[in-house]
Amino acid sequence: MQSEQQYSNLIYEYFFMRIQFGYYHCGDYLPSIDNLCREFCVSAQTVKIALQRLRAEGYIDMHNGRSTKVIFEQDPERAGQAMTRYFSRRIQGFEDLYQSTRLIIMPLMLEGFHQAGPEALDGLSRLAAGNSADDVLQFFCFLLQQIDNPLAMNLYWETSIYWGLLFLKQGGEKDLSDIPLMHEGMRRCIELARAKDWCRLYGQLRDFRQISVGNALEKLAGSISPSADEEQIPFVWRIYRDRPQVCYSLASRLLHEIYVGGFREDSYLPSYEKLSEQFGVSVSTVRRTVKTLNQLGAAQSINGKGTRIFGIGEPCRVPDLKSPSVRRNLAYFFQAFELLAYSCEAVMRDTLDTAAPGEKRKLLSQLEEAIETGNTDLTLWQCLLFMANHSRLHGVRTVYKNIYGLFLWGYPLKASLVNGPEPIPSILHFTKSTVKHLRENDTEGCVNALKTVVAQRFSTAEGYLLRCGLQPEELRLTPSIRLLITDENT
Repeated sequence: MQSEQQYSNLIYEYFFMRIQFGYYHCGDYLPSIDNLCREFCVSAQTVKIALQRLRAEGYIDMHNGRSTKVIFEQDPERAGQAMTRYFSRRIQGFEDLYQSTRLIIMPLMLEGFHQAGPEALDGLSRLAAGNSADDVLQFFCFLLQQIDNPLAMNLYWETSIYWGLLFLKQGGEKDLSDIPLMHEGMRRCIELARAKDWCRLYGQLRDFRQISVGNALEKLAGSISPSADEEQIPFVWRIYRDRPQVCYSLASRLLHEIYVGGFREDSYLPSYEKLSEQFGVSVSTVRRTVKTLNQLGAAQSINGKGTRIFGIGEPCRVPDLKSPSVRRNLAYFFQAFELLAYSCEAVMRDTLDTAAPGEKRKLLSQLEEAIETGNTDLTLWQCLLFMANHSRLHGVRTVYKNIYGLFLWGYPLKASLVNGPEPIPSILHFTKSTVKHLRENDTEGCVNALKTVVAQRFSTAEGYLLRCGLQPEELRLTPSIRLLITDENT
């Protein structure tokens, strides 16, 4: 019931904003419930809850057996005010997020073309033959579906919501983008994909993204000033919603403190009350979070003593794979690992090229210490934290901090497997190579070393998960926000 309420709120917000912005006018019809169920990957009941709320607020008319009709007549002046307020509170973050997604999402889209077979390319061609600005959203979504990573879809959806372009109706004199030119860009991308001309395709995809998204954002930035009365709203990647967001985010923070932070020299967690005060959450939230850590195998609550924690390099308890939250977050760990595998090359290169010399020396010192102490298990995390903390782009820092938090959920699984394959030789080689390249200020050497070890570790992590009983389809569990493209659209 709680999940239905969360998802229905998302669907409600999506159509509420489109009505407020004048995308839908009085007399227009919304997509069918069946189609919305497939697009948002939710139940009919979830869609109905969202539509019933819109009906109760006077926005739509909905009856069994009839199409859902918009009955709210938005005044054009008020629609303009709603749009201006939305964009003016986010406008300063648009360029940063655009550059961030160039580094993170563009490699995913290129991989989507790599994995797209003839049937998928035919589906993209049908979108390219259209004449609507919505075809671009559908095109990018359909392309990302090819890599079958719901977390990537979630990220794309979140960035699209932040920009707000999907709430705007285009097809008039004041279009933000050249619609025929966008469709021509789609066709060129598809032609190069059919020819497997990957080098030219990357350039064409970059140009198409500029035509379809970049130009629109530039026009908005040129016509709307930042709000003078309200603070700017930064981009936030919401993987979870409501209560799970707080609990799972706190679990990631505690895992960080256990492995590389303030708790790593301790044997027990502080009391619930002290944790509550330290992290600014309720005691009940702490209690639920510690229970999750127990189920994950990273901790063990002992009556009369407290909660025993298992630090880095220490064998821990086997995760309780009957726990839905453990299975769910291990699936997210897998998907985050895949995002890292596709994007780390571009992100690491950009971060090394722009980070302060002192920060690069600090990373070098950490890696050298890991070699000396024999504790190279931390070195991949340290590189991930380097990108998460020192990228020049707020969007990259936001995304990579989330990836790092999800990454931590996978460590107890490895630490609990006595007979599992040990990846230390490859990690040691990576660490030594990276130290050498950092000393020589060789960015490309660092990037190649990272890309190689992430690919190796990703394959190892997938093997861990499958041997522990997770099914391949479970590794593709769906996050809270997801938009799919159905056959009805293509």
